[in-house]
Amino acid sequence: MTGRLFSKISPALWASSRFHSLSHEAQRVFFYLCTSRHVTSAGCYWLPDLYASADLRCDVETYQALRDELVKAGMIDFDADHSVVLIEKWFKHNAPTNDSHALGTSRRLADVPSECLRKKAELALAEVEEARIAKLARDEANREAKRIKRELSVGSSFGSERSNLTNSQYMRGKFR
Repeated sequence: MTGRLFSKISPALWASSRFHSLSHEAQRVFFYLCTSRHVTSAGCYWLPDLYASADLRCDVETYQALRDELVKAGMIDFDADHSVVLIEKWFKHNAPTNDSHALGTSRRLADVPSECLRKKAELALAEVEEARIAKLARDEANREAKRIKRELSVGSSFGSERSNLTNSQYMRGKFR
């Protein structure tokens, strides 16, 4: 159990042709995989079939068939040798929001026993992290540009008619 209090599911899911191609039972299993107590911030985690079938209150064969339906639809990936589930496009809707979150997610991925799915998830994480860091840099550059622009406009208007300081009633001698 990961201790997560909630998981996000994007409303865009309802517009997904892949999701709509699934049986209702497979849709339910997908919601389970996205929101169960086993899911981590990495969207890639160890989940034995018996755990899932017990949580879903179905037999193992039914769960396996529904999971296979999800794999065929491209909603998840699964490593049977290690019982690891990877939710496809997880980071599109659940990207880390800060450095600590990204570090924690990386640590979760380091614990994934399936090398193949771990690497796939690490690559997806690296892509969203690159985009997040680039956005932070752009935002910081924009803030700095605005700050410099404010400084320049205050400095250049000092002593001109536009200056709020020199064009006040007090400075014009009308208020004493």
